[in-house]
Amino acid sequence: MSTIDEKKLGMDKDITRRDFTSGVLKGAGLGLLATAVPLTSEKASAQGLGLDWTGPGGVGDYSRSNGNTHEVVNGAHSIRDGKWKSIPAAKMDINEEYDLVVVGGGFAGLMTAYTFLKEKGGKVLIVENHPIFGGEGKQNEFEVDGYRLHAPQGSNGTLWPPEEAERAGFFYHPVWHELGLPGKDSPDALKFVYKANGTDKELKFSEDNYDAMQLFKETATLGYYYKDRKGKGKWALDPWGTNFKDAPIDQEAKDQLIKLENFSGGKKRADWETWLDSMTYKEFLEKEVGISHPHVFNYLNPMMAAHGPGLGTDVISAFGALSFGMPGVRDVPRANGHSNPFEDYDLNLISFPGGNAAIARHFVKKMIPASISGKDTLNDIVYGDINWDALDKAGQDLRIRVNSTVVAVEHEGDVASAKHVNVTYIDNETHTPKRVKAKSVVMASGQWVNKYILRDTPEQLSQAMGEFHHAPMLVINVALHNWRFMEKLGITAARWFEGFGWFTNIRAPMSIEGKHMPLDPNLPTTLTFYNAFTDAVSDKGLPLKAQGAIGRASLFAMSYRDIEYRIRKQMTEMFADYGFDAKRDIAGIVTNRWGHAYVAPQPGFFFGENGQPAPRDIVREGYGRIRFAHSELTGEQLWTNACHEGERAAKQVLAL
Repeated sequence: MSTIDEKKLGMDKDITRRDFTSGVLKGAGLGLLATAVPLTSEKASAQGLGLDWTGPGGVGDYSRSNGNTHEVVNGAHSIRDGKWKSIPAAKMDINEEYDLVVVGGGFAGLMTAYTFLKEKGGKVLIVENHPIFGGEGKQNEFEVDGYRLHAPQGSNGTLWPPEEAERAGFFYHPVWHELGLPGKDSPDALKFVYKANGTDKELKFSEDNYDAMQLFKETATLGYYYKDRKGKGKWALDPWGTNFKDAPIDQEAKDQLIKLENFSGGKKRADWETWLDSMTYKEFLEKEVGISHPHVFNYLNPMMAAHGPGLGTDVISAFGALSFGMPGVRDVPRANGHSNPFEDYDLNLISFPGGNAAIARHFVKKMIPASISGKDTLNDIVYGDINWDALDKAGQDLRIRVNSTVVAVEHEGDVASAKHVNVTYIDNETHTPKRVKAKSVVMASGQWVNKYILRDTPEQLSQAMGEFHHAPMLVINVALHNWRFMEKLGITAARWFEGFGWFTNIRAPMSIEGKHMPLDPNLPTTLTFYNAFTDAVSDKGLPLKAQGAIGRASLFAMSYRDIEYRIRKQMTEMFADYGFDAKRDIAGIVTNRWGHAYVAPQPGFFFGENGQPAPRDIVREGYGRIRFAHSELTGEQLWTNACHEGERAAKQVLAL
């Protein structure tokens, strides 16, 4: 990148100013950031990654936990590379014993602890390697021109209203109501702002970041951008409503896109589920729908990856594609007498201000009332400050120990007769190993790390763990001083087909007790980019495992500055003609890297192959006094599925 390009794009602006612009935080700088959460070590460069890789984390309680930071990655890679195979046991016992230790503080881990305490009670410890609980259910926060802005780091979206989701039997868990989250008839029922001030245009805004990608395109004012190699790019506004009239793609591509969108020829067969799981989504589209045009697969690949399986049509099970409502395949259940939750029920995908961080916070507030300031109200739980001292307080039933990386889990003695399990973790602040004892353990972490941590797994279980493959995701949140350029163009959601990223949109802000982020093109907002790594690997004949590894290597190879440059350049290319100035209009950029964001379910993942059980069913059985809970076991990583897995695992250890 040239110096001229860097200055034009605003790369010469001071890094703290990009995250602490205007408003009440201007001048507070890194001092406020450093006191927002407990200090984490800045010596975690043994594996080669440093602060310049992670980049700024915004403001507030999540400011030192934006995705997989350099500290998290360095710690995880030290496990993978065998650094902790031999640990001096005599120096690490801290004389703590628990009824249950949960490894991982995401939704599955939180639900495990919640179920265990509700059903039996006892002493429970959650050990979490990130600086804050929530797993991928975390948020980024910005302060721009006096407005506090929130955006999701990863886990984002739920169905509303919950009563209708329960009736549909989809994307629902009763814990929603147990945690005190509102229902459709509650005084604090979720509300959104749909009408933008500051414009006379009739703009539509989706209630979350996924609607306008595919399932509910009509909820946003949508534009598709196509790069023109001969000159400037071209925008096609309302592409679906105009049958792609203005899109510079050939007629066959247009016809196949429309054919796929309207497909209703699903086969009726008794084995439809295992049949779908026997092939890739691409094979299904080619054989059953008649899709062949490369542009259609290019359209589908990043979209499907971002929804959940992490990779493209050529390697993901067709049954996995069905889980995320992909076109063509979603008609098969209806052909076999099953309902479609999105068509047969009055449901909306909605997003809390910071994504599903709000739900994770409800879990922690429920189990540790002093953990978040304020009352048990939606407003206080979503926006309250975390009381760090309350998370790991001696004597309480649940303790949450953050900044602690588990490196070894092993039964004390023979697996079949052991009464306890030893759990060894590294204190991320002091880099010292510590060990606690548990009557039972639930691994609420992914198989990519479990296979390195567990020291006494049976061979069949080890082999099953090896059948879980994962894909990365890069979630970028860009805070803007204004979005006049999108208003001038006449869109609230954008899709593009070349370059960096592929989609972004402005959400309809949720209003809680009348408080909400602004919805006015002259005022600040955030844009969220769910960037998959399909462009370099999809439809090139590469096996699934290799695709995930290449994507991760690409994710880890980029510095924060690389990502910042690319997002500024991409936005300039698409929006400069409509008044966008990266140097003037961008207030902050936070990157959230997830190296193993999603399990990528290959054919056979859900129901097994060649008469053999599915690997996930083997993992669910557990062994000895150890059980497993993670949304990846469902192949559909929704927060509710994580809760179902956590509930199951808790009941399994309660039965020991």
